Amino acid sequence: MEESNLILFFGRFHPLLVHLPIGFLMIAVLMEVAERVGWLANVRNAIVFALLLGVVSAVAASVLGFMLGTSGDYSPDMLDAHMWAGIVTTVVSAVALVLKVGWENFTKRQTQLYLGLLALVMTSLSATGHLGGNMTHGSDYLTYYMPFKPKTTDPLARPKVTDIQQAQLFGDLVHPIITNKCKSCHNQDKKKGGLSLSSIEDYLKGGKHGSLIVAGDPSSSELFHRVTLPSDHEEIMPPDGKTPLTKEEIAIIKFWLETGNADFDTLLVALDPDEEISNIALLQLQLGAEAGQSQLDLDTVSLDKIERLTALGYEVRELAAGSHAYEVTLNGTKIMKENRLHHHEALGLLKNNILSLKMRNCDLKDIDLEILSDMPVLQHLDLSQNTISDSGIQSLQHLPQLKCLNLYATQVTTLTIEHVAAWPQLSTVYIWQTNIDKESLASLRETHQNINLISGS
Repeated sequence: MEESNLILFFGRFHPLLVHLPIGFLMIAVLMEVAERVGWLANVRNAIVFALLLGVVSAVAASVLGFMLGTSGDYSPDMLDAHMWAGIVTTVVSAVALVLKVGWENFTKRQTQLYLGLLALVMTSLSATGHLGGNMTHGSDYLTYYMPFKPKTTDPLARPKVTDIQQAQLFGDLVHPIITNKCKSCHNQDKKKGGLSLSSIEDYLKGGKHGSLIVAGDPSSSELFHRVTLPSDHEEIMPPDGKTPLTKEEIAIIKFWLETGNADFDTLLVALDPDEEISNIALLQLQLGAEAGQSQLDLDTVSLDKIERLTALGYEVRELAAGSHAYEVTLNGTKIMKENRLHHHEALGLLKNNILSLKMRNCDLKDIDLEILSDMPVLQHLDLSQNTISDSGIQSLQHLPQLKCLNLYATQVTTLTIEHVAAWPQLSTVYIWQTNIDKESLASLRETHQNINLISGS
């Protein structure tokens, strides 16, 4: 192992060890206060022991912190402030320990000096911890959700667009993805891999590992390379434990690099995007599909609601960062009689946020479709390979936004098509391997020309 790698290997134990001096020194100070106000008695040796452990662990944490700082991943100014605050904490704690051990019976002046040192320990300890937190989590981590907090200025942020015709590919689509998924580790305060994503100059400069963006060539762009690595690859970004980019977000980044030539000012419409990119953009910008005017206004979904579904075997994926619109998939997991109610309740919790629902081959019954009848923003519904019939489809009354319905390998008949033909947005129905014969299909296609009936024959 190279010497520099060995230093960083040990340095990465700093976040683990750094909590020890915090705990030991705080306990020492609290015991000192408790003894002086009469809450504890005969704890002098315990205080000395706690101070000793605090000093030793502070020295060790400082050494490991210095090693970690050699990575170059942090702002030099913040790193220096954190380092010197840590050194002050260590030195003052050591002096307080020496005084506590050397002075058996304190005079008034000695007491004042000793207590002053303990107060300084707590002050410098708090400052050190705060500065370290700013380096790892960002300087606004504590205050991000503070009520009435003045908004910080992002030089790359743009006002929210209300018309897809005005959307800028980078500023309105790419930059929000980067901000949401990458910027916590790549900013002016914390530059993992020597990379900041706070300005156009930062994008052009790149980091330690090559060109971040290469106009017209996603495969040579470190940005695209890192976000498309296998999920178990050690160099994938965002790293393990962070929320990965969705395939839609990756598609937007690829389109920007390849078709948009990594330009920072180009409007989306100027590049004549295909239907897939246009739909992703409309969803990310929370604009409706009708001429980009009808805005989706979806409530935030709490993590516990999503976990209710994932615990039952569902895959839940947000379609675009911050959209609160989800694709929910249950593929091949059977809905058993004993847990049917749990499925109904869990789906009901997200009914106002599901745009795409795929429930293939999961033993759905007609009774299960009742829970799907009140999903106001549902646009894609896949019920294929289930034993559902016309009576189940009849219960689906309130799907005003549904555009695509997959009934492949179900037991529906022409009655179902007559029923769904009245749905205002429905344009495609898959009816392959159903109880609709060729003659009936021909008649349905003639009667309902507004719907594309796909039969596989």
